[in-house]
Amino acid sequence: MKGNIRYDTDVDIAMVILSDKKLAYETEMDDVIVGFSEDNEPIWLEILDVSSGFLPRLADAVKRTGRSVEVSVA
Repeated sequence: MKGNIRYDTDVDIAMVILSDKKLAYETEMDDVIVGFSEDNEPIWLEILDVSSGFLPRLADAVKRTGRSVEVSVA
């Protein structure tokens, strides 16, 4: 399941799976909840309000830097 991205349109949340390790704790940072393993490795990201919060902020950041961004899913 490593590298998997899921998006739920009903609740506008994206889940990015980074590792198959077991969840030890979570930390919320603005509109992102990060799950960590026992060895403090980030194992998943849950991005809240994707369409109204995260994507517009990402687009603005890209415009400010003047660089292109490549997105790929393995």
